[in-house]
Amino acid sequence: MNRKSLGFRIAVAFAVVAFTTAAIAAFVLTVTWQRRFEAYVQRGVQEQADAAAEVVARSYELAGSWNTVDLVELAHFGMLNDLRLQVLDADGDLIAYTTGQVGEMRTGGTAPEGEEVMAQAPVVVDGMTVGAVLVKQDPAEGLLTDRDRWFRRVSIAGLAIAALIAVALASLAGALYARSIVKPIEDVTHVADELRRGRRDARTGMHGGDPIADLGATLDQMADAIEADRRFEQQLTADVAHELRTPLQAIQATVEAMQDGVLPIDEERLGLLHNETVRLGRLAGSILELSRLETGSAPFAMAPIDIAAPVRVALESSRALMESTGHVVEESIAEGLVVVGDGDRLTQAVGNLLSNAARYTPEGGRVRVRVLRDGPHAVIEVADSGIGIDEADRERVFTRFWRADQARARASGGLGIGLAVVKEIVDRQSGGVGIGPSDLGGTSVWIRLPLSGRRA
Repeated sequence: MNRKSLGFRIAVAFAVVAFTTAAIAAFVLTVTWQRRFEAYVQRGVQEQADAAAEVVARSYELAGSWNTVDLVELAHFGMLNDLRLQVLDADGDLIAYTTGQVGEMRTGGTAPEGEEVMAQAPVVVDGMTVGAVLVKQDPAEGLLTDRDRWFRRVSIAGLAIAALIAVALASLAGALYARSIVKPIEDVTHVADELRRGRRDARTGMHGGDPIADLGATLDQMADAIEADRRFEQQLTADVAHELRTPLQAIQATVEAMQDGVLPIDEERLGLLHNETVRLGRLAGSILELSRLETGSAPFAMAPIDIAAPVRVALESSRALMESTGHVVEESIAEGLVVVGDGDRLTQAVGNLLSNAARYTPEGGRVRVRVLRDGPHAVIEVADSGIGIDEADRERVFTRFWRADQARARASGGLGIGLAVVKEIVDRQSGGVGIGPSDLGGTSVWIRLPLSGRRA
């Protein structure tokens, strides 16, 4: 109901705007027309008064004085122009006047009362004013003639018709325009409702070009992202279940065999149980650590530090692992780059990067650690000559429990949490983290932190 009424409201709004505009325009035009037309009529009446004065002047000039017989021509002039005329002498006394009847003119006496002077013109003979001609009208009838009133009625009616046509056209245009707006909105609303109902493949199919199409395209992108996240969550659940099930199955099978007397209870079997228990504890600890980082409950001791210090600590902690696998470690660490951060957390982040580099680089490969300055930032880079990561997978490597296909083997793969922890640690310290191909042939991961002007 609301969606349908939106189009109606837009159409009504168009009609109201059109009607208001037409009404204002009609009012302004009517007032302006009335004033201009009355001024035009007034000028016409004055011109007719001047013409009547010329008629009277010729009569006076021919007769040499006032001759009411010769003023009959004035009666015809008044009749032809629908005028009521009065002729006065130089002293202002009434000489003659027309009555409004056909060709009728009276002399002397008193002019009809209740009439107003609409125009007057002097009667000039040989440069001397000998009298005047007055054009008078009944105030009830006004200055306008019947023809003038008819023309005014027709003009106002034309304006009213034009206003009605404008309102009708504006209403039609408003309805069509409202439909063009409401239809895409209805489509977007329908798709959103379908998504709410669980139909995950519902899409608007809109493309950019106007704000509503952009809204539809954004909704489609959001639906795609939600669907991708849903698939990832399903995969995440399967991965976590797999990570937990494998050590639990090993523990269960070993304990049952020991209970049945199939396997002896010795140091080897107890060591196996211990290793699987440690694996479960490591997985649970990593998940808990990541959760604390994501929720912001993990404490950070922020202070100005030389970024080289935590990097060197992480290198020393990983050196034994690197040497045992035959990796060649290259170092290029700039000193004196001060950032505000938590040294222990940075050591943890760099240690995770070194652990990944060692895990996914074949024996005898190269691992390079660099600390350098890049403008207002300090950069930590860990690069390797390992198996690398496909370009399509690089956006997902910092997602929890994600591991590239070639790295899923349990013999070499980790828990898929290390890089997610790195990202959370760096984000909490106002930094950024990125990944790309390494010039060594494998993967390069870098951490970028803003430099501080304070001393370490």
